[in-house]
Amino acid sequence: MHFVRIGNRALNLDNVTHCEVQVWHDAVSVKIYLSGMANNTPVVLNEEEAKEFWKYIEYVAEKPV
Repeated sequence: MHFVRIGNRALNLDNVTHCEVQVWHDAVSVKIYLSGMANNTPVVLNEEEAKEFWKYIEYVAEKPV
């Protein structure tokens, strides 16, 4: 299991099926879809949480295996 803590939430990155980024003027939000969620309801991150989440995802993507 690969958990990351964003704001007051702990997300298991192993269960993430896909993400959607929405930009409206200068505001950014991210919808994270997780497998196993009822009706595939997304977790929505506000701007600060979204920035923190993407910073972590970029860090993981650049980290050598």
